[in-house]
Amino acid sequence: MSEFISYLFAILVVGPLQAEVSERLQGVSSAEIVQAGRACISEEAPRLLQRAQADWAWAAANAIGVGVGLVDPLTLLEGESQQCNRAFHALSGASQDGEA
Repeated sequence: MSEFISYLFAILVVGPLQAEVSERLQGVSSAEIVQAGRACISEEAPRLLQRAQADWAWAAANAIGVGVGLVDPLTLLEGESQQCNRAFHALSGASQDGEA
């Protein structure tokens, strides 16, 4: 059963998460930040899948939240690794500069 939960979580959360990170990194000119974003996903996707297997309620809540748009998938990565923090800090600064 936990493998099934993990499979659904991968489809409903990890896939959109990877797409979101890739989309946000497309406009970034810094190769270092792009590499940090890719490293973040490769490091954190397995951790998210392990957590989904261990905590079905967390997995279900986040899968539903991401699916209906109530949860930004990037929030699942915040504060978890230096690569993620570096990439998202740079991306949030770039998006704030673009909005101003």
